[in-house]
Amino acid sequence: MNLYVRRSKVLAKLRAGKVARVACLGHYIPAAVFHAARAGYDGIWIDGEHRVFDPRETQAFLAFHHLADVDGIWRPPTLEKTALYRLLEDGATGLMIPHVSTPEKARTLVQATKFPPLGDRGFDAAGLDCQFSLPPLKPYGEAANHETCLVVQIETPEALDHADAIAAVPGVDVLFLGPGDMSARLNCSPSPDDPKMAKAQERVNVAAARHGKFWGRPAGSPEDLKRIVDAGARFLAMGSEFAGTMNAYRQAAEDFDRVLGEQIAGGGAKGFVA
Repeated sequence: MNLYVRRSKVLAKLRAGKVARVACLGHYIPAAVFHAARAGYDGIWIDGEHRVFDPRETQAFLAFHHLADVDGIWRPPTLEKTALYRLLEDGATGLMIPHVSTPEKARTLVQATKFPPLGDRGFDAAGLDCQFSLPPLKPYGEAANHETCLVVQIETPEALDHADAIAAVPGVDVLFLGPGDMSARLNCSPSPDDPKMAKAQERVNVAAARHGKFWGRPAGSPEDLKRIVDAGARFLAMGSEFAGTMNAYRQAAEDFDRVLGEQIAGGGAKGFVA
């Protein structure tokens, strides 16, 4: 524990030149936080963009991250300034912001998430981020700026064109390539070995390296993980409760089929187009 705020495991790994291991959670499952921490993850990317969390669930979920001593990187559904820094006051180690396509937007996010002189985040100093301790504002603000991770998502061709300018913004820590949205716009596969995606990754890698920042993206397999690390990424997201549950149920269903001599597994949901 820092004197004023919790030390970020993700940022410590990145600053040491190592790969930060990040899991993904999209539902309020406190046990999953502890499972991820015990498995050696540095942080958990919590998807509040595509999933709904009650405000009290959010506060409790972030408290569980502190109990497990694992970073909570929250992807919020809003860009409203006070809503962003309230997540930090409630204990989020950082924020992951979708669709950051211009340096102007990146600068606006820094203003919301970093204290002066770097940004314009409002002081409260009575939240979980500082153990409800009302610390001296100047050292608390300096510590929070150092340990708060701002991740901006690069998900459009416009963002690729501005990747260097976005990476140059002081206060931006990580550029996170969104392969789903990017591949839909580039008309290619999200796979890291697709030529178009590989070129997009290289542009992000060059921009991040030029300005002393870090970049990353999700990985879906050990083979993808290796390709992405070899391409220069150091913020890697792999593993989620969604994929874990789906794969566990699928495997259990296949075990049922084998033991019972039936052929039910893999039939899919009725009425849905595969």
